[in-house]
Amino acid sequence: MGSSRAAPGTSPARQLTVVDPYATGGTWYKGNLQVASVRGVGKDLPKTLGAWYAAHGYAFLGISDMNTYTWPEEYGSPALPGVPTVGVTYPFADVLAIGIDHWLPAQTLQRAIDWIAADGGLPVLAAPLSPAKPQSLLAVMGLHSLYGLEVYDARLALGGAASADATELWDRLLSAGNRVFAVAGDDATGVNDPAIGGAWISVLASSDDSLSLLSSLRRGAFVASSGAEFTDLTVAGSTITAEALPGSSLRFIGRGGRLLRAVSANSGSYRVTGNEGYVRVEAVRDDGARAWSQPFFISWR
Repeated sequence: MGSSRAAPGTSPARQLTVVDPYATGGTWYKGNLQVASVRGVGKDLPKTLGAWYAAHGYAFLGISDMNTYTWPEEYGSPALPGVPTVGVTYPFADVLAIGIDHWLPAQTLQRAIDWIAADGGLPVLAAPLSPAKPQSLLAVMGLHSLYGLEVYDARLALGGAASADATELWDRLLSAGNRVFAVAGDDATGVNDPAIGGAWISVLASSDDSLSLLSSLRRGAFVASSGAEFTDLTVAGSTITAEALPGSSLRFIGRGGRLLRAVSANSGSYRVTGNEGYVRVEAVRDDGARAWSQPFFISWR
């Protein structure tokens, strides 16, 4: 019988590890965590928004009213569970506080992130490239305890892709060693807003109740989308395999935003070599719509 014990005087062989955020499996649930009702800056009642999302195939919703907690009981239903969310707004930045029911004042973005995390919430930097509150690369790179970055904002996309798409900023954060997840949202103000339905997240969870959804969100078991959709993301050994809906192609991307492999089909794999830092996958629909997987972090142990 062979032995894995290292010979005297030698170091044990290091093992390549691919951290899979989707390892626990489950069912994909589509939802949105960024939309405003009349409780904030929106135009429609919470129940009107809930009815729209339920009718359009969404499995959960979080209404992120500005510095106001809108109770899930006002818009949720057995068919559309509500996820506690607050849109925390400051003169210097907008932040989504996911999983909590309050907001607090803060003098800096870092302090806003700190209190959300300390109170058990998930702090997401929203619309980081918004012309109204643009975030400098230096400032964002200096943040710590940031849970998520909104890589796509459907409202900003109506005015052009430049301010809507923060994928490059996300890659800079990941390449610097930050473990930050990609989020996308409508940022809509009502059911007649052209932005509604333009971006979402899909969570891989054991069920669609808020506790299960939040548990999966904390692990990074979700994807962000502007229209494309993954149907499977798996890891076997050092090989990452992705599958998207027909009419899509795949891009495997590593540290620095470097393209590792392009697949001109809706299913494909990438074998990790160990120097990628992380690998994330994009599904690109034929019309340009995208979906972003969370990063598969690479390490040697």
